[in-house]
Amino acid sequence: MRDEALEIYMEFAKKHFGNTQSLHDVGTQAAQVLEACRQFWGHQLGGDPSGVFFTGNASEANQLAIRGFVKGKKGKILACPLEHASVLTVLGELQTEGYAIEWMPLTSSGEVDLLAVEQQVDAACILMICQWVNSETGIIQPINQLLKLAATHNIPLHCDAVQGFGKCALENWTSKVASFVVSGHKFGGPKGCGVIWMNPSLHWQSLYAGTTHQQGFRAGTLDVPAIAATTRAAELALQEQQQLFQAVKKMHDLVQKSLPTEMEVVGSRAEKSPFIIGVLGFGVDGQHTMLEGNRRGFAFSTGSACKVGHGEAMSTLTSLGYSQDEAKQFVRFSFGRQTTREQVDQLTQWLQHKITP
Repeated sequence: MRDEALEIYMEFAKKHFGNTQSLHDVGTQAAQVLEACRQFWGHQLGGDPSGVFFTGNASEANQLAIRGFVKGKKGKILACPLEHASVLTVLGELQTEGYAIEWMPLTSSGEVDLLAVEQQVDAACILMICQWVNSETGIIQPINQLLKLAATHNIPLHCDAVQGFGKCALENWTSKVASFVVSGHKFGGPKGCGVIWMNPSLHWQSLYAGTTHQQGFRAGTLDVPAIAATTRAAELALQEQQQLFQAVKKMHDLVQKSLPTEMEVVGSRAEKSPFIIGVLGFGVDGQHTMLEGNRRGFAFSTGSACKVGHGEAMSTLTSLGYSQDEAKQFVRFSFGRQTTREQVDQLTQWLQHKITP
């Protein structure tokens, strides 16, 4: 968490702890803070601030948006198979409820196959779902081109942008998607605060009967200090984005070039975010590699943190054509604003001298 965000959190927890729904002065002050945060997010995403909502996390935002768009409708949902677990979970639930789920085919490099998706789009499609940046590999999906396909049948497109916001440059398509989800802790805000922009020009239904908070989008008293801290962190992240991107790219490229020939970077032929590099080739289960790295002071992952503890191969890698045995050997290195060149040098030395733990 950024120091500046933490300072805002502590200050607002003391001064603006009121319920934004209350009409007394304390509640009004909290509501004013909330509205200022909405204005910021609406402006940054190029949309109407009235479409900005705050949740407990991005996983919740994904699920509320998807269910909100399809509630009361019948038809099929087109989705990228590389989605985060929170999206895959709700799609599995919707399938049991009678919705047809069709997966978008991928190219050999791991991007959505636009020509194939064009054949899938028809009047029966009620929603398209595609992430911006993949959390395991960093593969960037062609959201702008998908939006053009979606527009042919007026199909809303939901976008999980958690791994892209504050790291990759924002593009003008953000105001054209049906929904755009980010997570505060990915750019130095507090954990437990998700932000979503729901396009006000599109209809969605509340999942909570009688809810008055946030136009019925989500029940519960809002955590104004966390929202303010997340907004401050986003402001700083956007200011630093270009410079951080270039610095991280240098570290990413250094690690990639240092990898022994036995190792493979997953998704290397696609357009990628430099903040993530997924690697195969250690020859043992990813958990063993992670624990060996941990003993040397490295904190890397065997994939999305939402899947830690599960023995099955990650859906991302199997969707990209890898076997389950290969997927179990996967590890993911992530870079951020606190990553140092010294840490990267230590990592590359370990990778070069010890292929297997």
